[in-house]
Amino acid sequence: MDIFQKSGLGIARIKIQESDSNYNYIAWCEDSRECAVIDPIDPIALLNFIRDRDLRVKYVINTHCHPDHISGNDTIIKVSLTNISKILVHPEGLERVSPRSSGIDEGDIIKIGNQEIKVIYTPGHCPEHITLLAGDYAFVGDTLFVSGCGNTKFRGVAEDLFNSIDTKLRTLPDDTKILVGHDYAEKNLRFALDLEPGNEAAQSKLEQVISATTEGKEPAPTTMGEEKGYNPFMRYDVPEMVEELKKRNPELDTSPVGVFKELRSLRDTWT
Repeated sequence: MDIFQKSGLGIARIKIQESDSNYNYIAWCEDSRECAVIDPIDPIALLNFIRDRDLRVKYVINTHCHPDHISGNDTIIKVSLTNISKILVHPEGLERVSPRSSGIDEGDIIKIGNQEIKVIYTPGHCPEHITLLAGDYAFVGDTLFVSGCGNTKFRGVAEDLFNSIDTKLRTLPDDTKILVGHDYAEKNLRFALDLEPGNEAAQSKLEQVISATTEGKEPAPTTMGEEKGYNPFMRYDVPEMVEELKKRNPELDTSPVGVFKELRSLRDTWT
């Protein structure tokens, strides 16, 4: 577990055992003790933290409605000590969660005590996907990973995913800290180095990740600026990346979206 605190905002990042390396998050206002639980899969671990910190659940927020991001919803809401708690999800996902839910969309502001969380609509991994921006932290769900991005195998559309990254996430300030839905960092970085063996930023990050894992720690959150330096799915317009993909596929569509789709296809089968 990691805890990040800044300007009255507290964030807990909890790695869930017996999962697909899922992270669950709790964001809270240090003044009011109101909190939001984000993408719950292990309600026991989350509720224990909430109890120990004397927090009150105001919202459960789902970045998207794949089962491994919503399975803890109902337990969190049922056990919550306040009857105003509700689930928040993009309208495209309302039918996939409990009736005790409300839709949120691009530009909406979610208030927990004195803290504000801004909603950014980032479809592509699936139609209902959102990103949550709290201060300089972005809860990106499965839209973006350390050196990677979500797949489009389960209700996804690659062009939408490209647009979400290109126009919504890559335009965030470089110091924005990225809080991802899964820890796939090591494999993603090895994929990046397969494409760009000389990328020193990717090699350095891989060494950091391996070192943290060896010490039994979780990799520190990356920033948007860091991701631009080694994440293939944010380097679709870097000439060296385009040239490497053209070597592998002479018929490559060299437009940014074409390069992105080629990267996504390669990653789907890379081992």
